[in-house]
Amino acid sequence: MIAPKKSQHQRDQAVQTGNSAHSAQLAKGQDHLAREASVAFIRNWPLTVLSLCFFPLLLGLGNWQLQRAAEKEGIQQQVDARLSAQPIKISDLKVPATYTPLRLLGFYTDEYFLLDNRTRHGRVGYEVLQVFETGSGSAEKSRWLINRGWVPANSHRDQLPEVSYPLAAKVITGFLYPNGDSIADAAALPAVAVHGRIQSLAQLRAHTSGLQQPDWHIRLSADSDTALLTDWKLLTTSPAKHTGYAVQWFTMAFALLVMWLLAATNLRQIVREKWFK
Repeated sequence: MIAPKKSQHQRDQAVQTGNSAHSAQLAKGQDHLAREASVAFIRNWPLTVLSLCFFPLLLGLGNWQLQRAAEKEGIQQQVDARLSAQPIKISDLKVPATYTPLRLLGFYTDEYFLLDNRTRHGRVGYEVLQVFETGSGSAEKSRWLINRGWVPANSHRDQLPEVSYPLAAKVITGFLYPNGDSIADAAALPAVAVHGRIQSLAQLRAHTSGLQQPDWHIRLSADSDTALLTDWKLLTTSPAKHTGYAVQWFTMAFALLVMWLLAATNLRQIVREKWFK
């Protein structure tokens, strides 16, 4: 029995139906592949979560160090401006302030002490703290503690270095600096002998009387002829060091990003499939 031939209209409908089904299937497959590609980019979620926690932390620490560098730069400029000012006479000092430049006329007394465990350029030594008297009359006379600078320690620690000083009157220049040591337990500190070794300025403060400003001392300028090796460290941490710390934090953040891309994603596979087929 011969099957009836399909009309042209029926044949066209069959072709359209087939094409529609194929297009729908193709679109469905493409959508499925797209969803798989978006999900498959990350293959290690625990490491991803860990990276998301630490990456902003590292960036924040880097920015914080940059802010600290800017703050220290501002402080450094203020210190430089104050130290470059004309020194004032010690008699004109009304209110003590750190880095106030001063000029004193007087003479050194025989009272000097060696502040232990001070370093310069990697060498251990002492800072010489000596009492300086200004004024001639008893009413005008005042006593100030002067930090003349650093001397190296002897090879035998039980041998203290000898310190020379002029006996004649001298004009010295320097800047005011706070002692910084707490004196709450000063009474319990050991007694200090003249020309002896001390561990803190609080120890010296407890056993030296008559100072005009017991909580302050004067650090000699490097150009004072009675200055030893000064090389004062005005800031505990320089702006450049804070900038270096910031670079380290940002470097670690970049390293974490690279590690995450290599260890927690399929980036390499995606790049190979897309560009190196």
